[in-house]
Amino acid sequence: MAALILTTHPVPRAAHYLYLLPFLPALQPLLVNYRMVDMIIYLAGIVLVLFLVIYGNHRPLLRSGREGLSLYLHYRHTAEYHPFSGMIDYKRLSGNRITLYSKNHRPVILNMKKKDVEKLISRLEEENIHATENKK
Repeated sequence: MAALILTTHPVPRAAHYLYLLPFLPALQPLLVNYRMVDMIIYLAGIVLVLFLVIYGNHRPLLRSGREGLSLYLHYRHTAEYHPFSGMIDYKRLSGNRITLYSKNHRPVILNMKKKDVEKLISRLEEENIHATENKK
């Protein structure tokens, strides 16, 4: 089966651009007391933050292979690998949220588009990983 590659939900991806907001109040004093060195440092900061946001938004959230899922989470520097043999089950929290349960990892909550959640669930069902029963 071809690898399944899914991206982050569009709302958090757009919210990442809020990291540029601290640069707005810093612009006014910079323009009043203009020095070329300060302007270069300011522009280098904007370019760095913009590069990191764009890079982070283009990284996939999830990539499935033959043996398992690789999760590229925003709080990890490397991919977190969940083999299908170690996955216990999953729980669908809402239309665009799903929780994955694995033996060797803490539960992972993923926010994706509804269509992407459906694709992930069908991939998990192919590997005989079924949804958690609601116990009350």
